[in-house]
Amino acid sequence: MIDDLLQLQEEIYRRVYEEWGEYMWWSPRVSFTKMPNELYEITYYGRGYDSNDALEDIDNSDFGFAALLELLAKHASKIKSLIFTGDDEGENGTRNLDFTRLINTKAVFPNLTDFKVRLTDPADHNQTIIAESYDENGQIAALVSMMPNLEVLQVPSAPNEDFFKLENLKLKMLIVQAGYNTQDFIKNLARCDNLKNLNVLDYTNILWDVDNIGTKYEDYKLLFESDFFANRRHFVFTLRDGNLTPEQLLELRGIRKIQFLHVGCKGGKWVGYDG
Repeated sequence: MIDDLLQLQEEIYRRVYEEWGEYMWWSPRVSFTKMPNELYEITYYGRGYDSNDALEDIDNSDFGFAALLELLAKHASKIKSLIFTGDDEGENGTRNLDFTRLINTKAVFPNLTDFKVRLTDPADHNQTIIAESYDENGQIAALVSMMPNLEVLQVPSAPNEDFFKLENLKLKMLIVQAGYNTQDFIKNLARCDNLKNLNVLDYTNILWDVDNIGTKYEDYKLLFESDFFANRRHFVFTLRDGNLTPEQLLELRGIRKIQFLHVGCKGGKWVGYDG
């Protein structure tokens, strides 16, 4: 596997120099760490756009991501951790990562425990999402179904209802941002029974459209009234939402006697001037 990774690195560098004549701070790159038991942690830095064409037909700027997805499928049993990150770079205000190529391989990652995708910072110019274009369309559920022993999941888009239909999830930590569409994430969480091992939940309700409140207070109330928090010892819940009032937070606390951290945050707005 090391030979394939080194070959991929060399091909990415070759294409970068072919396209731009130099290696720049935003250029795509793949790094890796060999861990015990011949397992690997792999980090990808760069764009996540994929035209889903054959590798030889893909633009140089997108080759690294697409080629890595094919390499991951080839060596699926050797992957322990996957991290996808990169600069605040996108088109039309969106930085999308499209995992269709990997999903279509139907590979199984039996030893993968951590899957993390860069989150959107409130000061970013581009919203990071998991999608072919703008809609998540079940990509997260499809990815998680390929990772039977996944314990840590961090995603910048809320998964759709398919995620809550997956069986035998081993997830212990779940970090979710709403992205462009909450897809009723909190409502589905209140009704789910497939996250019995979860003991850390971090949910961010910040939508790029700052006038859209996304998750409503009634949805949070439904979650606190549900059995989701039952029989969870030492559960850590971080709720990042700038729309909830102090009175609403106290009411939630009164419904379910749990301690949770509320972070009041909203997406940014441009402040312009004339002349």
